[in-house]
Amino acid sequence: MTVSHIFFGFVFEEHQPELICNTLAMEDIMRQEKINIIAGCAGILIAAAGGLCLGFSMDPYFEKGFYALPLGRYLLKAGHTHGMPIALYNLIIGSLLPNLELTDTGKKWCSRLAVCAFIMPIGLVLRGITGGAMTFAPVVLAGALCFLSSIVLVMKGVPGNNPN
Repeated sequence: MTVSHIFFGFVFEEHQPELICNTLAMEDIMRQEKINIIAGCAGILIAAAGGLCLGFSMDPYFEKGFYALPLGRYLLKAGHTHGMPIALYNLIIGSLLPNLELTDTGKKWCSRLAVCAFIMPIGLVLRGITGGAMTFAPVVLAGALCFLSSIVLVMKGVPGNNPN
C-alpha cells in the first residue's frame, strides 16, 4: 500500500509494507475461519448421516436389551456422538477466532488444532469398523490431544485474560 505526501507541490509516495503484511494476515485469518466453519458443517452432515444409519439398523439389538451392543457398534456410536460436538466446536472457533487475543500464528494453530480434533471421532469409527481393535487407539488419543490443545489456546486468547 502506498501513502502519498504532498510537500511544496511535489507528491511523494511512500511504500508501507507493514500495512500489506497486516492485510495479508487478516486475509489468512479469515481463510482459517472459513476452514473451521466448513469443517464444522461437514462434520455435522457426516455425523448426522452416521447417526441415521445407526438408528435405522438398531432394531436387532433391542431384542437382547440396549446394553447388549457389541463393542464395534458401541465404538461406531461413540464416533457419531463425539463428531457432533467437535463439529459444533469448529463452528464456534470459526466465529470466535477474530476476537481472540492471540498472535496470527496462535490463531492459525488454534484453528488447525480444532480441525485436527476430528481425528478423534474418525479413530473411534475406525476402531468400530475393525471390531474394537486397539490398532486405532493412538489415533483417538491424537485427536483428543489436538482438541485439548485448541481449548488451551482459546482460554489463553480470551479478551482481557492476558495481563500484558
